[in-house]
Amino acid sequence: MSKIKALVVDDSKIMRSQVKRALDQLLIADFEFEEAMDGEDALEKFNDDIQMLFVDWNMPKMTGVELARAIRDKGYADIPIIMVTAEKSMGKVDKALNEGGANEYITKPFTADKMSKAISRYIDDEGNIIKQEAEEEKKSFFSSILNA
Repeated sequence: MSKIKALVVDDSKIMRSQVKRALDQLLIADFEFEEAMDGEDALEKFNDDIQMLFVDWNMPKMTGVELARAIRDKGYADIPIIMVTAEKSMGKVDKALNEGGANEYITKPFTADKMSKAISRYIDDEGNIIKQEAEEEKKSFFSSILNA
């Protein structure tokens, strides 16, 4: 099992640690982490080795939605972007998935189990990333929320 390189973006060091701790508890993959404290920092640290992003919505300088859109606009349509946020309204979910191009939406507080359910479709049985088209995943996820 190779390690999945994940970029965890949140202005709270405590939340970055909680995301990393939850991911470390998962048995479906091993992760190697890079951290960023805001969207601008994330764009500076983002590179071709990053395989998955965990992004907070509310950050200084750039929102998580703006960051997700910037990553998509750079041509990275197949990297899973997971919004991890306290924002819970359907309008925010819609904006993150449709305007930002995020693949998944996890609300805080979260558990390792909740994290596992959100990202398991992006990881194969050997712990490797399954790259998928963001549009298909976004529509599938949004549809499952609306039909729940």
